[in-house]
Amino acid sequence: MKITEQEIKRYASGHSSSEEKKRVETWLKDQDQIFEPAPGEAEQLRSAWNKLSANMSQDGQLTGTPNKRVNYKFLSAIGTIAASLVMLIGLGWLAYQFVTSVPAKKHALLKKVHTEAGQRLTVTLSDGSQIVLNGKSELEYPEKFDGQQRLVKLKGEGFFDIAHDESKPFIVNTDSSFTQVLGTRFNLKAYTDDEQVVLTVERGKVRFGRYDQSDQVVLTKGMQGIMEFHKAVRSGEVLPEEATDWTKDTFVIKNESLASVAKRLERRYAVQVNIESQSLRLLTVTGTFTNTNLEDILSSLAFSTGIDYTIKDKIVTIRK
Repeated sequence: MKITEQEIKRYASGHSSSEEKKRVETWLKDQDQIFEPAPGEAEQLRSAWNKLSANMSQDGQLTGTPNKRVNYKFLSAIGTIAASLVMLIGLGWLAYQFVTSVPAKKHALLKKVHTEAGQRLTVTLSDGSQIVLNGKSELEYPEKFDGQQRLVKLKGEGFFDIAHDESKPFIVNTDSSFTQVLGTRFNLKAYTDDEQVVLTVERGKVRFGRYDQSDQVVLTKGMQGIMEFHKAVRSGEVLPEEATDWTKDTFVIKNESLASVAKRLERRYAVQVNIESQSLRLLTVTGTFTNTNLEDILSSLAFSTGIDYTIKDKIVTIRK
């Protein structure tokens, strides 16, 4: 299959027709030079590609860069080194996206599972490792681990019980964080609508932080790492059972805002929670509930804080 320069230009700027887009993506999948980036590299490639696409004019010139044009003809041979490095990085990220979504000749078949709100699912990997997914979560993993590492991708929350293998580090990528272990038990919470990525270690040793390794911490048993946007990764000692309460049918609240608790209730009980005022959203609450249901939790919170609530058609409304 041959792809023209104009097709690549339209695809890069987001102006391809559906048929043309399919042709370009099929061509990318067939390239022998497609590679899988090292952990953290995808984030950098994504950033470069997004900047390139955003600054690209219809005639193929990068806006704000006088007398400098991108030569798209090199795309017919990815391995050619005569091209712009920036464009190569952009295309590399595209290739990575296709490799991780479609089984290629040199890559193991990938599987993807997800849970709805209120669901919980246990996944056993080819090495014997087990991952328990919390509600509204997604896990992507290979049918069989090949190569020098064991790589999975998580969106949402999962409890990981990883089989020890010194020859193959186990790596968990999320949209913004990187976790590497040899064999351990830990909980990783990385919901896209949360402001934090939180990793709690129950057993073993974990390296956790940002992809570029400029801001990472090593965590051991009883420690927790927290990563937030534009803030340094921080760590401290915690009780691991508080982070893994969802795996044991308990619900632990410790100095947590009502808004944060509402998100957890939505994921656990498949409801929508509306809080009628900002002051209530910021209200800090604490409590531990064992083998309980939604009504019990809300009733207890109402008793201890003076809030009022109603439940109708799986919609919870909290008011003062």
